[in-house]
Order: sequence, then C-alpha cells, then structure tokens
Amino acid sequence: MNLEQITALYNFGQFQYTVGNYSGATDYLYHFRILSTDADLNTSAHWGKLSSDILIGNWDVALEELNSLRDAIDSRSTPLPGSASAADPAALGQLHARTWWLHWSLFVYFNHDQGRTLLLETFLSPTYLNTIQTSCPWILRYLVVASILSRKAPSQSSRVRHSIREIVKIVQMEEYQYTDPVTTFLKELYVEFDFEAAQKALKEAEKVVANDFFLDNFGDDFMDNARYLISEAYCRIHQRIDIGCVHWFRSTLGRVLGSVVEFGGGECFRVWGFRH
Repeated sequence: MNLEQITALYNFGQFQYTVGNYSGATDYLYHFRILSTDADLNTSAHWGKLSSDILIGNWDVALEELNSLRDAIDSRSTPLPGSASAADPAALGQLHARTWWLHWSLFVYFNHDQGRTLLLETFLSPTYLNTIQTSCPWILRYLVVASILSRKAPSQSSRVRHSIREIVKIVQMEEYQYTDPVTTFLKELYVEFDFEAAQKALKEAEKVVANDFFLDNFGDDFMDNARYLISEAYCRIHQRIDIGCVHWFRSTLGRVLGSVVEFGGGECFRVWGFRH
C-alpha cells in the first residue's frame, strides 16, 4: 500500500465514526495505526479508536486501548519540573493530553469489572496525581469514590489496600482549590474525626453520587462501604461505646452492622450483642 491508500484508511475510519458506525471505525483505525508512520495521525487514530470502543461498550478492548494510549502519551520526552524547557509547547501538550486521558478514562474505569482498582493504581502514580493536582482537581471525587468502593476488592496491591490513607492527605492538601460532599466526608471522618459532620456530609454525598454520570450505578455500594468506614473508625478510636449511642449508630450502620464484627473486638462485641 502507498501513503495515499494508508491515509485513506484514516479518512474512511473517521467517516465511519461520524456516521455512527463505531465498529467499522475501530477496524479502519486499527489497521491504519499498524501501517502508518505519521505520529500525529496515529495519535488522532488512538483517540478515535478509544472513543469508538467506549461507544460500543466493549470495555475489555477499551481498557487495552486506554493503556496503549497512556503509553503513547507517556513516551513523549518530558522536561524536568522547573527546568527552562518545562513550559515549552511539547510539555504543555503532554499535560493537556494527560488531562484529557484522565477524563476519558472515567468511562472505562467505571464500567470495567476491575476498573475501580485500576483507577487507583493509575491515578495515584506520581505522573497522573501531579496532573490531577495541576489541571483537574475535580477528579479527586472519583479517586475518593474508587477508594471507598475498593475497600474489599479481591487481589488488591498493598497500595490499593491502603489508598484511603494516601487519598486523605491529598484531599486535605487540595482542599483550597477543590472540595465537594464526597471529599468532605473523607476529611471529616479521618482528619477531623467528627462523626456527626461525616454523617451529614455522607447524606449530601449520596445525592452527588446519585446525580453523577459515572457514579450513579454505584450508589448503594458507595453508601454501604462509607457507613462501614464510619463504624470502623468509631470502633478503632473508642474502647467502649455507650449504650446511649446505639440509636445514633442505628442510622449510621444500617445494613453493615454485621460487618463490624470482622474488625471489632472487646467492648464492640458486647455492645452489639447487648443490643440484640
């Protein structure tokens, strides 16, 4: 094939995307990337194929494309922060591409079965955490939700298991430029240790999650895990729980009451046993 024919693959793939034939677009753009040596058009084809895979709902393939696109973005030479060339167009273009990548990744990470765990591993990496802090701090909402949803996810790395501790520090650090009920819940629970304020923030967070395009399918799981975190934190701090607090806890614990036994000990066991 000559260069003109290879470029025709790109143009026809773009046309298929425009008319809504996303499966056709993925095929043409895939074959174009194999044959093309044009870096700019290859990058454009990457984005087009990722978008097509997302619109088809083929989440396994979309995850592979997402990872491939991330590698392509990260492979560009990056000047050291603070160097004279750090503000050149190439560096700013890479930051812009990573910012777009973070937003597009939400489609995949909140639809793929392992997405929340993968989100934590990627978003907490120094490169992408720096991008979040620099250009899109509102992504912290999804980082917090993913950490809460992944509380009991199987096959976790050590970093994912302890991600909440790290994210609490990040939320506290970035509070000056972004906060919402979801991040406030984590701060009140683990920084202020104000359980009533955490409960109030959780009620607001429930509304935020229910109205968020990416999170609305995870509302019940989010609330169950968040309530568990409240009860866990309370039992870790207090050796004894006054029986007068049981009615206050009733609304907080809900369906996760039995889960307290997994980590609770001593007086926690006695209180729950007395209640029943």
